[in-house]
Amino acid sequence: MKTEKDKPPWHPILRKHLIIVVFSLILAALANVKIPLPPEHYRAGDIASRTIRSSADYITPESGAAVKKGEVIVREGQKVSREDTEKLAALAELEHRRTPFTRQAFFLFLIFFALIAIVVEFADRNIKKFRLSEKDFIFSASLTVFTVLLLRVWLIAFERFAPDYATLLFYMFPLFLFGIVMRIVLYSEAVLVFSTILAVAVAFTVGNGNALPVFIYAFLGNLVASYFSGQVERRSTMLGAGFFAAVAMSFVVFFLHLLLGYPLTDLPLKITLLLLGGVFASLMTAGLLPLIERVFDYTTNFKLLELANLEHPLLEQMMVSAPGTYHHSILVGNLCKVAAESIGAHPILTRVAAYYHDIGKMKMAHYFIENRRDDDAHRNLSPSMSSLIIQSHVKEGVELAQEYHLGKKIYEIIQQHHGTSVVSYFYQRAKDMEDPELSTIDEKNFRYPGPKPQTREAGIVMLADAVEAASRTLEDPSPKRIETHVQNIIEQIFLDGQLDECELTLKDLHAIRKSFITILTGIFHQRIEYPERTDDDGADKKFPRLVEAGQKTNKKHNRGFARLFRAAG
Repeated sequence: MKTEKDKPPWHPILRKHLIIVVFSLILAALANVKIPLPPEHYRAGDIASRTIRSSADYITPESGAAVKKGEVIVREGQKVSREDTEKLAALAELEHRRTPFTRQAFFLFLIFFALIAIVVEFADRNIKKFRLSEKDFIFSASLTVFTVLLLRVWLIAFERFAPDYATLLFYMFPLFLFGIVMRIVLYSEAVLVFSTILAVAVAFTVGNGNALPVFIYAFLGNLVASYFSGQVERRSTMLGAGFFAAVAMSFVVFFLHLLLGYPLTDLPLKITLLLLGGVFASLMTAGLLPLIERVFDYTTNFKLLELANLEHPLLEQMMVSAPGTYHHSILVGNLCKVAAESIGAHPILTRVAAYYHDIGKMKMAHYFIENRRDDDAHRNLSPSMSSLIIQSHVKEGVELAQEYHLGKKIYEIIQQHHGTSVVSYFYQRAKDMEDPELSTIDEKNFRYPGPKPQTREAGIVMLADAVEAASRTLEDPSPKRIETHVQNIIEQIFLDGQLDECELTLKDLHAIRKSFITILTGIFHQRIEYPERTDDDGADKKFPRLVEAGQKTNKKHNRGFARLFRAAG
């Protein structure tokens, strides 16, 4: 049961509700406010220059004729009658009295506020994986507002320039970009929650008595689009997401036509526009993602794939200044990718984070044993000073990651990949030099500052880093020794409590252990000893026999090659 200490501070709660209020106000304004377009003044007998539709339900004061919202009063090229002039005059008076923020907008604000507050609070308490930070919430709200604003501009434009086709052209609107972007940037639970909010906003914005079918279309369409956008690793996959979502929604539109009794004559045109809208949504997503990554500091799969390029400036710099660390990082990346795949974690993120997890070592590369070439740089340093130098590579790595804009997910894993573990070599060295009468060695001074891994991906990088580094000390890396070695390393990290704050289960650790053993066994596989050749008095005995048994050889030719190699030597 939660105590008072467990409750979150009231400042974040207040900010959250303030965001909801602003979010609701903007949605209410977009759903209700329309740019007034007063009808031209016509006299009886004039020819209409454009089609004019009613923007609201009203009754003409003189004849008492009822006009419905969306009803065509006069069409382009049509001769205006006296009855038409009366309807147009009443409509002009209605548009003149209309204010931007009406009582209807106020009630819409209350509806949106209640909807957002209830849906988000319910998801936060009952959906396990729904954990929105303040930045995530602002991004989701901003994307929702952007989509509704784009829709409002779309509708106004076509109601002005193509009023006869405005209803049909709604299906060409790139509505599915919301579901694609949300799934690529965040996760499916966030798509479910905010697609509900978006669908309600779209239904109110479109109106015209089609609220229910529009809600179903917007809600299901974005869910299907997010389904096809899960774990995208290629831009072609993202481009196909909008099209496949449009294909699936074509069937939904067809069923809605049958259910509501709409005429099927315009269905082929609607489906064609719907497919175009799906492709348009994918293209817009491709253009928006780099902007979102930059503004909101998100690390999408596409950015990760760019960072995985070994020609990245940081990796090229590490290959030159810290070659041992570079080779270690590549091997750790391979271990991480296979381990992440075995437990359903994020394989691209773990592999890329592993590539960059030790970039901080470049600042003082010669202090790390994998980069040592000559003398021991720690020989004249105290164990505590050596420990501080080793620990500093984490802080230096985070600073480099931020300088090169690697993304929050990457530098969080860099920060967490050692957790609060002990720099054991120098701690033991300090214990051996300890004089209890003068001072005692505190283990805390030899521990990394942390924090411990907070995600499964960070936990995998920690395990792979430790396993790969320690595997280099194996004298005879037989499969059995590798298995025992991996088991011991994982047990030490687990018993030290380094995995307490991430979501790795014992079942996950078992799968990770098996994947590590498979990869390391392949790396340290045994090779056969090639037989020596004794032709030409042993002059070329160091070269393996390349000719299969029974095949004739030209000894004279071979002697020529032997002399050539001796001359080159």
